[in-house]
Amino acid sequence: MSEQETRTRACRLAEALSGETDPVAVRAALKGLTPLEANRVVRAAAALRARTVTVH
Repeated sequence: MSEQETRTRACRLAEALSGETDPVAVRAALKGLTPLEANRVVRAAAALRARTVTVH
C-alpha cells in the first residue's frame, strides 16, 4: 500500500468516525487490507483526528 493510499483511507476513516460513527464507511475504509495495513490506516486516522480536535 502506498503512502498516498494510506493517507486517503485514513481521511475516509477519520471522517467516518467523526460525529455519528458510520459503520458502513468504517468497514469500507478498511476493506481488503491486511492487518498491518489496517493498523497503519487506523494510526494515521487517529493522528488526523488528534490534530483536528479542539480543546475548549
